[in-house]
Amino acid sequence: MEKITGEYVFSRLPRRAEDANKGTFGTVAAFAGSSAYRGAAALAAEGALRGGAGLVFLATVPEAMQLALMRTPECCVLPCRADGQGWLCPDDVSTAAARFAPGKAVLLAGPGLGDGAGRLLSLLLGGDFVWKGCLLDADALNALASGSAGDVALPENTVLTPHPGEMARLTRLTVSQVQADRPGVALDYAARHRCIVVLKGSGTLVAAPDGTLMQNTTGNPGLSRGGSGDILAGMIAALLAQGLSPLDAAACGVWLHGAAADRCAARRSRQAMLPHDILEDLGALLAEAGL
Repeated sequence: MEKITGEYVFSRLPRRAEDANKGTFGTVAAFAGSSAYRGAAALAAEGALRGGAGLVFLATVPEAMQLALMRTPECCVLPCRADGQGWLCPDDVSTAAARFAPGKAVLLAGPGLGDGAGRLLSLLLGGDFVWKGCLLDADALNALASGSAGDVALPENTVLTPHPGEMARLTRLTVSQVQADRPGVALDYAARHRCIVVLKGSGTLVAAPDGTLMQNTTGNPGLSRGGSGDILAGMIAALLAQGLSPLDAAACGVWLHGAAADRCAARRSRQAMLPHDILEDLGALLAEAGL
């Protein structure tokens, strides 16, 4: 098992050339949020913006859209109506997805989608849409596990970011069984489904289909609260959009997320730090590295 180090990460992060433009750094198409879960969409979009993506589009319901724009007016929005239960309207999701040219945007799906995630994922992955890469988190993972998304195939360059509970649902194991063999469970799922698996938790693991296994060396229990994973999902999607391989995007994303959280804990305390606080520390960390 290889440890993810700062040297590894900073040797792979893209440098921003003087003649670069927003198109240079890729596009993230985020489908996230619902009437009940507004913050997840805003945090995922901000994570993608702070992670360096050139353009971030957020398809979400009006309440979540307003929150995202208040936090990050740089976010482009694709307004979607809410259905009778507060989930994203499938017709609007299809319309939003159709605006992205084939192979040009990284799909980020899952944070805050709630019980409506299955039918949305079946549209996003089962239709004619072609994505540059794909990051599935939270409710998108639950939809895969439950079968509510139907018989969809994971696209090339897919990264899944489950916590132990989501990994248990994906594999039909108990959480205890997942935790008892985290490397084996992550590697087996990655190999069988041809994707990168980021198994979150203490010593987050990044597993690849070829048997590569990496372990994160940063992070602390201050991350153990809702919203941390939404920011991580956005950061990894942004790195995919900038051209990193799925393995490098995942490994760099989890290390940076954890390293920023370690700095934030020193500043705010593990007890009082909030997920959005780490974005300030992420900026300081990248600035010190000359990025």
